[in-house]
Amino acid sequence: MNVKTTKSATEVRNNFFDILDDVEKSGIPYTITKGGRPAAVLMNAEEFDSWQETLEIMGNPELVKGIEESKKELEEGKYSSFEEVFGMTPEEALADKGKRKYGKPKNRR
Repeated sequence: MNVKTTKSATEVRNNFFDILDDVEKSGIPYTITKGGRPAAVLMNAEEFDSWQETLEIMGNPELVKGIEESKKELEEGKYSSFEEVFGMTPEEALADKGKRKYGKPKNRR
């Protein structure tokens, strides 16, 4: 636990909006203590979502296996470049961003 970001519940209550702004801007989580013991963590919502997604992925053996296979293929040089896949460079794709118009999706039955 970081002493600078460990606060008692009383301190957090008294300075809630300042601490919330700090967590939101810095991305550094705060540990909230109750009776001198860690009770909760206040963290940036984007960081929380990222952790949730990571846990979901790591809890899926098929996804983990696919990631491991992909890493091995990358190390062996078995991959396609952006240009090979999309027929343009990343710079061309970014320059085209927003210019291409897409039709409304067709009703599927």
